[in-house]
Amino acid sequence: MEDRSSTTTTDLGTLARTISSRAVAQILDFFLDHKEFDYSPAEIAKKTGLSFRTIFRELPMLEKYQLIYNSRKIGKTNMYRLNTDFRAVSLLEQFTLEMAQVKVDHHNDSKGKTEINTNIIEE
Repeated sequence: MEDRSSTTTTDLGTLARTISSRAVAQILDFFLDHKEFDYSPAEIAKKTGLSFRTIFRELPMLEKYQLIYNSRKIGKTNMYRLNTDFRAVSLLEQFTLEMAQVKVDHHNDSKGKTEINTNIIEE
């Protein structure tokens, strides 16, 4: 049996390294939905429901991967914005729009195993 505790971040795939937690996914969802403005860490925390501490932990990684950038400073507060000039952000936005069109049904078969059916939602 493989010991997963010994897995390093270099052993992970690109998606796992980039979207390393549910918090990162929530922050990215927030920025994708609110890309026209910049936001302080406190605003991001309030709008995502994540703790201020979580936001401060995750923002540097998102900045490192160029998904967001520090757009300006108001007093001592850094403001962050989605990096819409980065092609990966455009592709991520396209991916989320496509995935929003996929309907996922979870149900158990007669042996208790979970089956997943995916269908494209017809508009």
